[in-house]
Amino acid sequence: MGDGHRPVIGFDFGTSTTLVAADATLVWIGTTTAWMPSLVGYDDDGSVVVGEEAAFARPGQVIRSVKRTITERRSRVRVEAPYGVPDVSADDLMAAVLRKAVRRASVQDVDVFDPSRLYLGCPAMWDGRQRRRLLDVAHQVGLPATLATLVDEPVAAGIAWLAGHPSTEPLRVLVFDMGGGTLDIAVLDVLDTREISVLAAVSLAEAGDALDDTIAEDLDYALGATGVDVDALDRPDLAWELLLDAARKVKIGLTTEVEFPIVLPPDMFGPNEIWYTREQLNVAFAPQLDLAEEYVAAALRVAHLTSADPGSAAELARRPIEDLVSTVDVVVLSGGMSQVPYVRARLRDLFPPTTRLEFAAAAPELAVVLGLARAAEFSWTNAFRPAFDVLLEYEQQSRVVYEAYQPLVEPWQVARGDRDLRFVRTAADLSLPADGTGKLRLVCHSSEPLVATLDGASLDGFPVAFGEEFEFSIYPNGRIRVVDAAGLHHGNALT
Repeated sequence: MGDGHRPVIGFDFGTSTTLVAADATLVWIGTTTAWMPSLVGYDDDGSVVVGEEAAFARPGQVIRSVKRTITERRSRVRVEAPYGVPDVSADDLMAAVLRKAVRRASVQDVDVFDPSRLYLGCPAMWDGRQRRRLLDVAHQVGLPATLATLVDEPVAAGIAWLAGHPSTEPLRVLVFDMGGGTLDIAVLDVLDTREISVLAAVSLAEAGDALDDTIAEDLDYALGATGVDVDALDRPDLAWELLLDAARKVKIGLTTEVEFPIVLPPDMFGPNEIWYTREQLNVAFAPQLDLAEEYVAAALRVAHLTSADPGSAAELARRPIEDLVSTVDVVVLSGGMSQVPYVRARLRDLFPPTTRLEFAAAAPELAVVLGLARAAEFSWTNAFRPAFDVLLEYEQQSRVVYEAYQPLVEPWQVARGDRDLRFVRTAADLSLPADGTGKLRLVCHSSEPLVATLDGASLDGFPVAFGEEFEFSIYPNGRIRVVDAAGLHHGNALT
């Protein structure tokens, strides 16, 4: 990288692994693999260990999937340490993971500190506060990411696919991104080779880690049938960690084999031989994929609302899944879990033969980081979670009317057939005075220009008159509606 070219850097802090890419090239930050495990914990001497070192920490002294604390809105975690079992700041532990990844990337002569060249990924389900929390952690270690350079992970996976499949025809793409901690589903309209509109993005906080738990429970049951009671062992916590580790190996092994042998330490579990089959894996995985199909349908229903004339919500809720999936041109598979054959089989059965099923990248577990490193080549707008704040200022006070990245409608509202599908805030919600005036303010967090209007004038600075009838609404198709003491105002938010 000494030729003067400044590559775009993609930084993927994942639930299970952390990866870095420069342009279309993966940067080697692991010791035996290109990626680093997103593990953190304490060594026996009380020092913090990260990545591969943490994999050898004692059970209870290592935190897996620490990124989930943002999803679950937890600020602290309990972890064993030589001096006790303290509550530890989750953000400090996440910063430790990022710090090591940054240090390893820097050794490879990769500049992750250029704010104009760095893109960081996050789950599609995160709202503004969750995104800002990740940014705060990133800033602790010097990563200059912003809301404008924070990219939804399924959008990044879509970019990775689009970079290798340029098309001059409009496409509707559904990204199915299943990793360790979350399943992200995004519906994208590709308007041309470099312009993307995010019509819907829904997430399920259940993916590979949940399947590991189910497989480990199967192994626990199989051991019980041979007379081994895991809960009665001297170290049941260690035993369970070993079962989880075996479950992860089973899951990987069964992507290519139809059965897989489980080798457990005989000094703890006795001389047991357990074989796990792909059929067992499919049975264990089926409830998760049943739910995933419901989320696919929900995402497609939400995406339909962004059209200019979506029809009634009741009609949309009644539309059969066959009609919804028929609108999709390509299903893009991303994340390590998409390599499980049962995932592809279920999606092939769900979508019509005319819909293409393709991996986002040759190695789908790398799709997000490779897409992040190509993000500067594309533009995107998010119709489902708009990237702007709307504030109301009056008498040296301010109220947040709409906070960026909140969903304009929830999938369950669509499924239930609610009639009035919109984001709405009233005078009571905002604790506004009974009378007086104020001005709306617009703060955009997107790298793309935003035009938002009311009555043909800019929304930014638009005057409103208070009263108990005050109501501010944004509809999924971008329409804005404001009711105040002066009457009814209509407009749009367009990028």
